[in-house]
This record gives sequence, structure tokens and C-alpha cells, in this order.
Amino acid sequence: MNKILATTLTATVIGLSAPAAFAASDAAPAEMRPASSDATKQESGSVGQFIDDATVTTRVKTALARDELTKARNIEVETTRNVVTLCGEVDSRAYVERASVLATGIEGVASVNNKLTIKQ
Repeated sequence: MNKILATTLTATVIGLSAPAAFAASDAAPAEMRPASSDATKQESGSVGQFIDDATVTTRVKTALARDELTKARNIEVETTRNVVTLCGEVDSRAYVERASVLATGIEGVASVNNKLTIKQ
């Protein structure tokens, strides 16, 4: 019973339906399992992608925070399907370029969409 509750809670937090969350679980009631294996593959892929994107975002934010040039800057980081988007205002072109270099060097980053602007 605890496994069912934990799986349901986790699914709710990351935005999955309960049937998708139970797809790989032995504790899943039969009526909560998906009808086809294709549905299971699609749902588990999206969970994996969500986790991958969150990991990439965390790595990029950490790299930006640790770097002497970009630390303490208001740079927002979003990742979708391993494509990182950087947003915010920075003081100079050097900050824009450094943020791109750092993000590009992170494992798991497919590309960087740099939307940083320079403060006027």
C-alpha cells in the first residue's frame, strides 16, 4: 500500500497520470496499468526527459554560480529536451558570451538558446 501511495504522489508532483506512473510497478492494480506497451514507452520517456532536463538545468545553474564572471547575476535557466535557454539582463557582452560557453560545456546540453540582453 505504501508503494502505491508513494508512486501516486510522485506522479502527481511531476505531472503524470497515475496509470503512467504505475506502468512499471508490480504494485499497480490491473485497472491502472496502460492498455499498450507503446503508451508505457511514451510516458516513461517523458519522465526520463523531465529528469534529464532538471539535471541539466541544475548543472548549468551551478556552473554559472561558481564562475567568477557570471556568479551573482540574474540569469534564468530553462531546459527543454536538453536545449538550454538563458534569459535575463547582464552588464556586458562578456557576460552573455561567458554564460553561453559555460552552458555549452555542460554534459547533456544539446544546444544553447541565449536570450540574455545587455542592460542599457
